[in-house]
Amino acid sequence: MLLVKPFLGCNLACKYCYEGNYRRKHNPKMDYNLDLVLKRMEEFKDLEMSLHGGECLAMPKKDVEKFLAKMFELTKKSGIQTNGTLIDEEYIEMFKKYKTDVGISFDGPGVLSEYRGPLTFNLDKTIERLVREGISTSIIMVISKSNAGTDERLKKLKEYLLELDKLKISGRINPCVDAPAYELGEKRLIEVYLDLAEFCFKNNLRWSPFTDIIHGLQGKPRVCIFMGCDFFSTASATVIVGDGSITNCMRTNKENILLRHPVKYNTREEILAETPQEFFGCQGCKYFTACYGGCPTSAINNDWRNRTYLCSLWKALFQYYENILRFVEYPSILLPVQETCFSQDSEHLDHEDSSPVTEHGDAHGDIPHGDSSSPVPVTEHGDVHGDIPHGDSSSPVPVTEHGDVHGDIPHGDSHGDLPHSDQ
Repeated sequence: MLLVKPFLGCNLACKYCYEGNYRRKHNPKMDYNLDLVLKRMEEFKDLEMSLHGGECLAMPKKDVEKFLAKMFELTKKSGIQTNGTLIDEEYIEMFKKYKTDVGISFDGPGVLSEYRGPLTFNLDKTIERLVREGISTSIIMVISKSNAGTDERLKKLKEYLLELDKLKISGRINPCVDAPAYELGEKRLIEVYLDLAEFCFKNNLRWSPFTDIIHGLQGKPRVCIFMGCDFFSTASATVIVGDGSITNCMRTNKENILLRHPVKYNTREEILAETPQEFFGCQGCKYFTACYGGCPTSAINNDWRNRTYLCSLWKALFQYYENILRFVEYPSILLPVQETCFSQDSEHLDHEDSSPVTEHGDAHGDIPHGDSSSPVPVTEHGDVHGDIPHGDSSSPVPVTEHGDVHGDIPHGDSHGDLPHSDQ
């Protein structure tokens, strides 16, 4: 998927935002090169596209429309990931005009979204309005102490999931990461996700990461965090920032934006497969080919060569769904086909769908980014594009304030994510 991020600023200050460090260091300005970004988009016309942030609707409306119109010109549709607080009548008409898949970052009504601020408390009304207008809508939720820290809040969250199901809305339920003051402790996090997994199973609710974990066990395409990732050339996300430079998934750019390496390597997967688990690798883990060590941006000790520190959570969920698949004798990468009552060819099963889905549940990645308007979200971007060299060296080089590679000054331009401005 292509994420168009002209502006990295935001009208909110979410406590756990993964772009927070970058924003504090650079204080993004509305100084993007509109014409250049539009021109760069043409190089990626074969990708699903989404306008992302920061908060992209904080840009002038005329610019937002130009970006959506360009996506529509290139792909016959458009996508956007937004915190939703600035959506008004004009934007609703714009979304309908350009067939925009709208991803809303929302942790639940009222106090459930307290880490996102009071402007988000009544977003459920905006979401209902989008559905009434026939606009494809999906949600990215971040599980934190605000919506799952107590059993009472978790109960309210599950009640809201049922309300969303009535609207035929699903998306992603992402764990809060790299924000110790706001994320759940390991024990509570596992309890919450196993509870949600059972709840979704009993109520036939299709949310990521649960659907993606099943896909991982089946060897099918799934969300990017379980597909293996090159920290320096993120296959799932190609990003255009405000000066026209090409970079990676913004989670890899903690404080400065680095140019994208033109070639994707499997170095991390190779390291993890050979490194014992006691040294933060994945050697001997039976779920490795379903998980590949998780997202490198949440790696133990912030070292991309290590597996994710969420390993215990993912193992618990893989085991939960493995037990279900074994019980119904469904073929998986852990359960050979000959042990089941099925006669399908195992090679066909593992590769029957080679096209990853996006955050919106289409080829676009995570629903505009992390959520999915389709019932089965898969990769944030699910493609392997974005490896076009930009005249830079073969290693990632910090971009200068002018977007070139001839200096040591990091480029602090703004760029306005499956889905993705938030987690």
